[in-house]
Amino acid sequence: MQTKYEELEQLRSKYPDFSPFVLLKLSMIRYGARLTDAALDRVQDPYYSFGAVEPFGIDFVGRTEKRAMPGPILLRDSSNVYINYGENYSDPYDVDWDEDAGVFFLKEGDRIIETVDFVPRPAFFGKKTSRGTPMEALADVRAQLLILTAFQRCRFWEKGDQCAFCAFFTSGHTMGEVDCQDIYEMIHEAIKEPGRFSEIHVSGGTDFTGEPPFELEAERYIRVLQAIGRNFKGRFSSQLMCPAYPKHLLKRIYEQTGITSYCPNIEVADEALFRKLCPGKEKWVGYREWIRRTVDAVEIFGKGNVYTQVVTGAELAEPDGFRSMDEALESNLKLCEFFAKNGVNFMSMVWRPHKAARLGFQPMPPLEYYVRVTKGLYEIRKEYGLVSVNDDYKHCGNHPDADLERMD
Repeated sequence: MQTKYEELEQLRSKYPDFSPFVLLKLSMIRYGARLTDAALDRVQDPYYSFGAVEPFGIDFVGRTEKRAMPGPILLRDSSNVYINYGENYSDPYDVDWDEDAGVFFLKEGDRIIETVDFVPRPAFFGKKTSRGTPMEALADVRAQLLILTAFQRCRFWEKGDQCAFCAFFTSGHTMGEVDCQDIYEMIHEAIKEPGRFSEIHVSGGTDFTGEPPFELEAERYIRVLQAIGRNFKGRFSSQLMCPAYPKHLLKRIYEQTGITSYCPNIEVADEALFRKLCPGKEKWVGYREWIRRTVDAVEIFGKGNVYTQVVTGAELAEPDGFRSMDEALESNLKLCEFFAKNGVNFMSMVWRPHKAARLGFQPMPPLEYYVRVTKGLYEIRKEYGLVSVNDDYKHCGNHPDADLERMD
């Protein structure tokens, strides 16, 4: 049986122009990573400890409320790798602390793969708003990015219309709608830390109520973005991740807030699979309408400021997925090129099976599939002059294809 190290070496040889750090990142996300006891002890230090609050309400089996978890892993090139600590990975890497060397090592068995570190704990963690809300419950933190959850539930779950790969808001500890004063105070405190944050993303579970549908959700986002905007003059580097809204709602959001980019995630490139895997999105918007609205948004936000993503690998999942990786790859590249021609950044993230999702636990595609998708999407966007400034290596950390832009 091939080891992860042998697989990395084989793919480095086969794809010599592919960044070794992006390759390692893909491998780490695919296989996962667990902290050894020594590493877990070390990250209890205030420099690393993020706390036990999980703002997207995901139920992780291995997490304990008694011990803090760290933030994303940092590689030597400063890219960050977002790992869901505590998942039941079948063959994970180990992150170990070497007391003598004074560093963390990424290991496979006894073999040292790489030296790693963790994103430092933000200065605002541990503080509370004037309402007594823990500030760390309001935002997920990446290297230089804050991700806010405006609505901590998703109404697609109410009738079983949730996306088949989604495990958000399954822990039973969500807060519903966020308080705007809490948001204002948290952002106000976070930006006091010099040079720490350069981007703010706002997202949340889907709320289709209102007439037309999503109107109440759009109004909620306007309130939240306005609360954030009280900390800035004019527009601020930001992204709204939400459903594909009709143009009149998008215009309201853009004109009444300081938002700079928009990301309606289509999740699945193939139309038939979209209907099966994203039944709520199909029911309330529809595949073709989702695409049309995404392209229309370029008129409002400008070329390169509209994004969408696919959950790469879910298109190969049983029982309805593609039977071959070549077919799945073609599906993703075809839609990426269509979007790129129309000024939209089409990106990927790695699908991680989860027990709480409808697809459940099942085998993931081989690592090489993720290399091919990552390389293909990057090359298409480059051909059309598109560059990701919102979802690059130092911000979200979920989009390996954007990390490749550092080589340009």
